Amino acid sequence: MKTRLLCAVMLLALAIGLAMPAAAQWDPPQGTTDKAQAVYLYQLDTETLVYAKNENERRAPASLTKLMTALLLVESGQPLDTPFTIPDGLQPEFNEILANYGTRAGLLCGETVTLQDLLYGCLLPSGNDAASAIAWYLGDGDEAAFLDQINRRAAELGCTDTHFSCPHGLDSMDQGNYSTAQDMFRIARACMENETLMEVMCSTEYWMPLTELHTQADAGAPEGKSYRIRSTVVMQNPDSPLYRDYIRGMKTGFTDEAGRCFVSGAQQGGANWLLVVMGAQDGLAEDGVNYAFHTTADLYDWALEALAPTAAVNTETPATQLPLRWCTEADTVGLYARDPLVVLAETDSSTLETRIETTVDSLSAPVQAGTVLGRLTVQVNGETVGSTELVVLQDYERSFWLYAKDLVRPWLPLLAAVGIALLIGLVLLARLLAHKTAVRRRRKALRVAPPRSRENP
Repeated sequence: MKTRLLCAVMLLALAIGLAMPAAAQWDPPQGTTDKAQAVYLYQLDTETLVYAKNENERRAPASLTKLMTALLLVESGQPLDTPFTIPDGLQPEFNEILANYGTRAGLLCGETVTLQDLLYGCLLPSGNDAASAIAWYLGDGDEAAFLDQINRRAAELGCTDTHFSCPHGLDSMDQGNYSTAQDMFRIARACMENETLMEVMCSTEYWMPLTELHTQADAGAPEGKSYRIRSTVVMQNPDSPLYRDYIRGMKTGFTDEAGRCFVSGAQQGGANWLLVVMGAQDGLAEDGVNYAFHTTADLYDWALEALAPTAAVNTETPATQLPLRWCTEADTVGLYARDPLVVLAETDSSTLETRIETTVDSLSAPVQAGTVLGRLTVQVNGETVGSTELVVLQDYERSFWLYAKDLVRPWLPLLAAVGIALLIGLVLLARLLAHKTAVRRRRKALRVAPPRSRENP
């Protein structure tokens, strides 16, 4: 019983260890994050935490809350072309949003839109009205039921210090709406893995439909469309002084309590990054862009130039060889990395090392493919950033004759001594038998010989 319990504990510890992301961190240039209260920069391809600042500090997430609201909608399985009539019961909520200067997507109670319209309205202009409509739809008119869903899903994503008290983010921390930079990373990562959400968040504009209440079309509107909503992510706008072509979405947020917030994805050269900036200083820089965007641009500009995913280990080349006996086809066994390892390294000065530990120094056939015989660990500048098991890729059969030869080898001196003793014994026995035979022949000859005559001289 104790043995089984110990094994279970060891397996759990191993699983937790394998699930932990590589923890190597770098320091960005001095002053890069001074304008932000919390930061979490992560390299997704290498599972590397690049930089973190106050990542576990509870903060008001403002409209970053809408990431969870949108995620619940696309995960609900409801077709996005499903029509939804904005209920009159949302009018008090809409009035409160207006009174608190909350951003809106222009929705009106009584008009019919689609779930897709709500999704774009929630994410692009950060419409609090659209987020409230989604909550009404998913909670069947019961906001408490929706909040139960959203908090349960956040917990499933691994958020340990997050609670949502509203679907849009206008609530304060005192009202129970809070999260951390690390938890927002977990939520944003789930959103990034959803193709529908990424398509929405990477859009710069969207045309809302003509409805019973929006009957006029703005100039340039496509057929059946009424007015245009635009993304608040100015870093995706080519006309912005802070435009970056590597930005892939995602969501902005602001309240007086939360400060300027921005969760963003980035992609360059096939490498994928995710960054959370929370609590950036309010106000605008000289170029008219807020400091959450500036912190984001400075961090990405540094990271994408200074760091790059680097192939450290492949699965085609043996990492090491072990001596093998009793096999006619080979006298060594190649150990291969079970998984390829791509690690994050500095582009010009990182020292990358691999360390190999094997469970045995040599092998005896038979050896089966898939046998785990060690572990390969990769270090960057002396810090472990990844590891994988070392395995055998093919079967090695035992040769009976080589096995028998080695089996007999220790007994050869004794067998030789016994053989020599037997040979000497046989020689002596043969000589003894020959002597006895000769004696018998002489005796027999004497018995049959005639007696000699005796004559006197």
